[in-house]
Amino acid sequence: MNQKNLTERASVLAQLVVLTSSLYENENLSEGQKGLLETIIGAGIWYLPSGVELYSGYISKSALESLRNDPKNTKLVEEHSYPRKLAAAKLLKKEVIEEVKKNEGHLMELYTQSFGCFNLVLKSENDRLKKYQKKGVFQSEEQSYREAGIELVPFPPEKYQEFKRYKSGKKKREMDFVVE
Repeated sequence: MNQKNLTERASVLAQLVVLTSSLYENENLSEGQKGLLETIIGAGIWYLPSGVELYSGYISKSALESLRNDPKNTKLVEEHSYPRKLAAAKLLKKEVIEEVKKNEGHLMELYTQSFGCFNLVLKSENDRLKKYQKKGVFQSEEQSYREAGIELVPFPPEKYQEFKRYKSGKKKREMDFVVE
């Protein structure tokens, strides 16, 4: 992950969140309008740089089986354990805004410790998770995965990097990519 890029973008996003917070707190704003602000800030979170440093070390059991059986046709999704729109709503809360005002780096800390962290799942599992990660429904990452019927198992970051090299063509043969 490009640290300089992350620092610069997180700084701009932190400033945007602070400037947007007074609008978000406006009592005349409808829930739909607040939702739009959450979507906009959530998109900003989505576009922050990512990297293997944010990988949790967990993969769905189904995705791991797919890697073992058919790595060539396995498409993994980096599924963020904290929904973007909910991360935005959390950022726009008064107590978090106050912390961001005092320390612009607080947003980057939230991103690297929570909002940007991801697990690996199959596309179909990512689609199943969506209904459990909405405002008013989401309780925790663990509950969302449980309700979607997804079991996470350890998968070391080194293996994920190896798989990425294999998929990008930097490892030419399937035999070069081994999943225990």
